[in-house]
Amino acid sequence: MFALRRFQRIKSVFSQHANTSLRSLSSSDVEQKKDEVLVKIENPYKEPKKGCVLCKITVDFKNIQLLSQFISPHTGRIYGRHITGLCGRKQKEISKAIKKAHSMGFMSVTHKHPQFMKDPNICSVKQLD
Repeated sequence: MFALRRFQRIKSVFSQHANTSLRSLSSSDVEQKKDEVLVKIENPYKEPKKGCVLCKITVDFKNIQLLSQFISPHTGRIYGRHITGLCGRKQKEISKAIKKAHSMGFMSVTHKHPQFMKDPNICSVKQLD
């Protein structure tokens, strides 16, 4: 047993040419290293990009049904970004469109039109009925 180990050590020392380690690579080790090619995969922990609900939609002050989704039905106030989940650009467009619709007379200022009270909610706002 000891003779076999000494022989392996001597063989590894003499078989080294440019390798600085004490152990030599057998042909099976070389084949395994060639087969183990790193495959580039996506990061599994990366969160998907959060898209705004309205980024692909043009906001118009005449579309009262869309604009009424972003105001409170009881007070008439415009919901903030933390409630609606919109990006900054679209939140500003919505706010400007709602104010323009108020000033032009398309929307009432103090309350939501009863026709639009049962519309599906775009943003996750719980309303008391």
